[in-house]
Amino acid sequence: MRSFKFLIPVVVAIVVAMVVLFCPRHGRAQLATTVTTPSPLPTPAPTPRPFNVTRLFHCNCTSPGNPVLWAGNVEASSYFQARQMGTSQCLAYIGAKPVSPLIPTPVAASGAPPTFAPLTANPCMNCACN
Repeated sequence: MRSFKFLIPVVVAIVVAMVVLFCPRHGRAQLATTVTTPSPLPTPAPTPRPFNVTRLFHCNCTSPGNPVLWAGNVEASSYFQARQMGTSQCLAYIGAKPVSPLIPTPVAASGAPPTFAPLTANPCMNCACN
C-alpha cells in the first residue's frame, strides 16, 4: 500500500502539470505578430488620367449666299471640337454627293479640256453648333 501512497502525489503533480500546459492562456508562449516596417521612400500615388466627357452637338453648316449645306449631330467634348467635326462631316457629305454627269459643250468636243467653276476654299466655312 505504501507504493500507492507514493504514486498518488506523483499522479496529481502530472495531472496538474498537464492542466497548466494544455489550458488556454497558461503555459503557452505568445505568438509573435508581424508588423511591416514602413519603407523609407514614399510610394508615389498613381497619376490621375483625364477622361473626355463628350456630349451630343447639333451643327448646321452654310456658305455665304447658300442655304444650309449640311445639318447633323456630332459627338464632341467642346464647342470648338464640335465645330471642327461638323466642318469635316459637311465636307465629307459634299464630296460624297453624286455629281451630275458632264454634258460636253461644243468647246469640249473640239478637244479642249473642260473647265469647271471654281469652288470656294471651304464651302462649309460657317458651321454653328449648339
